[in-house]
Amino acid sequence: MSRVRADPITAALAHPTRRSLYISLSNSPEMSTVQLQNIVDVDRYNLYHHLKKLASLGLIENHRDEGRARWWKVAQSVDLPEILTVSNTAPSPSVNTAQSNSTNLTGANTHVISLEGSRDRVGAKLLLEKLAAELGIELNLPWNFVPEKIALIGED
Repeated sequence: MSRVRADPITAALAHPTRRSLYISLSNSPEMSTVQLQNIVDVDRYNLYHHLKKLASLGLIENHRDEGRARWWKVAQSVDLPEILTVSNTAPSPSVNTAQSNSTNLTGANTHVISLEGSRDRVGAKLLLEKLAAELGIELNLPWNFVPEKIALIGED
C-alpha cells in the first residue's frame, strides 16, 4: 500500500482526534488535559499521543502545569480548510443525532448514526469507499474526509 505524502501539519490535522483537539483549543484561551479528554473521548494514553504530535509540530503547547493538571493552548494558528459540505438532502437540525433514529424525509425513511470515536470514523470511511467501489459509484472524497455521522435513506 502506498502512502500519501503531504505537509506534516496537514497530515496531522487530517486525523479526526487531532483536528478536534486543535479546533477545541482554537476556540478557547486554554484547556486542561481532562477537558480535552472529555471532548475527544479517548483514553489518556491516546490523548497524550495526539497532543504530543500536535506539540511536536509547534501547533499547540503545554504552557503550564498545576499539580497534576497540564494546561494546553494554541501556539500557531493554522487555517483549516472545510472538508465537509452540507448537501440539500441532509436531515433537518431538529433530528436528534445522538443515537441511531428515524424520521420521515420526503417520503423516505432516514436513519442517522453518529460515529463516536476516530476508529469508527475511519472504519466508516473505508466501508463507504469499499461499497462505492463494489457498486461502481465514484465518490470523489478528498483524502482527508472523515465522516462524523452517516445518514441511511431508504424507501418506505
